[in-house]
Amino acid sequence: MLEVRRLTMRFGGLVAIDDLSLTVKANQFLGVIGPNGAGKTTLLNLITGYLTPSSGSITLEGAALVGRKPYHICRMGIARTFQVVQPLAEMTVLENAMTSVFYSGPHRVSITQARDRAFEALSLVGLAEQSGMLAGALTLGNKKKLELARALATRPRLLLLDEVMAGSPQSDVIDLMHVLRAIHASGTSILMIEHLVPVILALAEHVFVLNFGQELYQGRPEDVVTHPEVIESYLGKPLTALADA
Repeated sequence: MLEVRRLTMRFGGLVAIDDLSLTVKANQFLGVIGPNGAGKTTLLNLITGYLTPSSGSITLEGAALVGRKPYHICRMGIARTFQVVQPLAEMTVLENAMTSVFYSGPHRVSITQARDRAFEALSLVGLAEQSGMLAGALTLGNKKKLELARALATRPRLLLLDEVMAGSPQSDVIDLMHVLRAIHASGTSILMIEHLVPVILALAEHVFVLNFGQELYQGRPEDVVTHPEVIESYLGKPLTALADA
């Protein structure tokens, strides 16, 4: 579905993404993990058109994404969340989600249609009762839920999640895991970046490990967490040193 081929992103002398290739299959739940500074968010910014790569290609079902505007990529069926949430603070929760509907496609949508689609997305993430609140008054955990709802309101075929659970209490994390399982079961492909490794292990079918902008390892979740280089990149110690500690 999504093909990233030999992607490189340079910021001056810094190489944030280094000759990276990655594939997301149709209806796959792919988890992406890696230390801080590994290039995870940069990867999402490249896929969604917020950055233009120094070299390499990105395609969605054969259609090139490089050079397209973020709103065009959204209309092609890719939606994303952002690590730092920035809701439209002086608009209601429902209006925030409705805005996503209005901008998600080339065809005109009525206010009633937008309201229905937005409320459906808010209900899915557990924010229906807060739909009339100002978005700026939400807790951080609920702002994260709104971020997800705004992405879902575009009805994506591929959903990119950038630490959507960071800062959320454990009860919200559990709720969001159920939501993501339901979204995936409905046929939506998901690429999820998350530092909560147990969440990735519980949800993802395949895990891709990124380190210094390069692929460190990829495979089944149970294989990734026992791989010595993955353990070392996260903890700073080789597996043998951990065993002796």
